[in-house]
Amino acid sequence: MVKVLIFLSTLATTATAGSVTELPESVTKLIDYSVNPCDDFYQYACGAWFKDAVIPPGRELIDTATTKISIQNEAVIKKILSDNTTKIGAFYSSCLDTATLSSLGLTPLADSIKSIRSANTTLDLLAVAGELAKYGVPAFVDIKARPDDANATKNALFGLRAPLPLYRNYYITPSWNLWKGDYEKYIASVLELAGYTVEQAAAAVLVIIRFEQTLASFALSKLEEMEAEASPYTVFNYCELDQKYPLLIGSWLKANGFNVRDQCGGSNNWVGFHDLTYFDKAEALLKNTTLDDLRTIVEYKLIHASSKYLTPEFRTANWNLFGKYFGEAVEPTREQFCAKEVDDVLGELLGQDFIDAVWSPGTAKTVDELVKALKSSFSTSIATADWLDNSTRANAQAKLSKYVYLLGGQVKPQLYPTLTFDSKTYLKNRWNVSQVNIDTNLKLNGQPVDKRKFDIPAYTVNAEYRRFVNQIVFPAGILRAPYFDLKYDAAQNFGGIGVVIGHEITHGFDYRNRNYDGDGNLNSWWSNATNITFKTKAQC
Repeated sequence: MVKVLIFLSTLATTATAGSVTELPESVTKLIDYSVNPCDDFYQYACGAWFKDAVIPPGRELIDTATTKISIQNEAVIKKILSDNTTKIGAFYSSCLDTATLSSLGLTPLADSIKSIRSANTTLDLLAVAGELAKYGVPAFVDIKARPDDANATKNALFGLRAPLPLYRNYYITPSWNLWKGDYEKYIASVLELAGYTVEQAAAAVLVIIRFEQTLASFALSKLEEMEAEASPYTVFNYCELDQKYPLLIGSWLKANGFNVRDQCGGSNNWVGFHDLTYFDKAEALLKNTTLDDLRTIVEYKLIHASSKYLTPEFRTANWNLFGKYFGEAVEPTREQFCAKEVDDVLGELLGQDFIDAVWSPGTAKTVDELVKALKSSFSTSIATADWLDNSTRANAQAKLSKYVYLLGGQVKPQLYPTLTFDSKTYLKNRWNVSQVNIDTNLKLNGQPVDKRKFDIPAYTVNAEYRRFVNQIVFPAGILRAPYFDLKYDAAQNFGGIGVVIGHEITHGFDYRNRNYDGDGNLNSWWSNATNITFKTKAQC
């Protein structure tokens, strides 16, 4: 404790902006002084706030920090969205225009549905599914570029299972009994809105659910995924993938411009897989499913993935299930929904405008000092931890010294210079952005990893650690009061954003991320002796 107090005192000259002789008003107004802190510390510390706290309409909760900052950030974003002369404004307007969406009905999907229904073979149909994946419609597999586990200085392609509408566990545990009826109702409702008869929709529901439950049974649990990711991956070149998984992966590769005949070698012409169970079984499932059933499944994938972006009736049908699924009590207003759409689709572009509105060099300088101070403190903890042997301690210090930390927002944000948005074609706008994003990601294959790139938008009220680049990220969105303020005393900033910074620093050393070294490579650096000591001490 003495070490900590002495250490923090040295920060006062660089990180202090007030006085430590009394608590600031932002803290005292939370306190219920009628309560003895020894009897009920929470009521003492937060009682005055809790007594007057009101949950705003459309929210599930209110707190003293993250929700408060979210409301502040939303006010900034609302002002940005109101300018319809900008690229963001045009996209936002296309989302708000429910009159046009209603008049279009299912027309935005007409060409895609025609392609699905006219496919004469399973391979032709899965090629259509691969094309739709460019627009953000999940196929049966996904392939993305990210830092290579074995050489984190460059990007490589990795194969993943495509997401299902519900989480894996909902399909294969007793939770299914709670959601089965609601999900069946949802599928039938969107299919009927798309022109299916009641009888056709009912028959399709059975096909879709049987297929999705089977796919879910092939997937690994979260723990199994973590364990698989900590193991060496298996590599196949594009030609091998087309031969081994012609339906599941070969069709996707060809639809996305990969040469599965000639690109059979080369240092970058491969895809890595951490576990092949899903891919082996999914290939067999596609082979053994009738063409008619697969048409139904792919068409539903398209309709489901587009349902929030078609008519208001489609969006409400989606919310009736997924609002409940995600714990929303009230359907968001159109304005709230469209603001979230800009967030989801144009995060970097919106983040640039947010940075322009709220960021300052002073904030950057002070937070930089806080991060350095907390890294130094954590280094001291590593140096004095008695359960680490010398080799593990040295490896831990090496990893900490290589931390990359990012503050504020993206240095080179994606501004979509080649795109223009039509205020009358909302779904097409979304699809165009998705295609640019996927093309941009796939082109990263074999390229050096940019360790200065943000993975979350600048206005996010959160922070993160990314193991593949050994990076901690603190967006401008969370670097605001009451977590952080330039006017705060150092103690208040340490007690606010300092807790968040410390939390993210420790993530690089947790159960999952301890398997990655300071360069982001999959390389377990704990000695056997330290591992045994840890497991012994971790016992209850």
